[in-house]
Amino acid sequence: MSQSLSPENEAYVDGQVAGGLFASRDEVIDAGVALLRKREALVQRLQESRRQLDNGEFVDFDDDSLSAHFEKLKAKAAARSQS
Repeated sequence: MSQSLSPENEAYVDGQVAGGLFASRDEVIDAGVALLRKREALVQRLQESRRQLDNGEFVDFDDDSLSAHFEKLKAKAAARSQS
């Protein structure tokens, strides 16, 4: 695939390779695309979280109830690891 980058991005990519952070231009571009994918996944998670909040689909914890919740999760995980 042919890449056409702005002069500013071209200089940045070249600098990343010249600095030894990446072995090639393709590695720099792959890393950038991977970050874009992670960003998109995060945005989707945030949108779903917003939807849940808007619909009242959340649990409000105080310090004591949060500790109790974590203890239940630990016990559940321990039970699963023994079976």
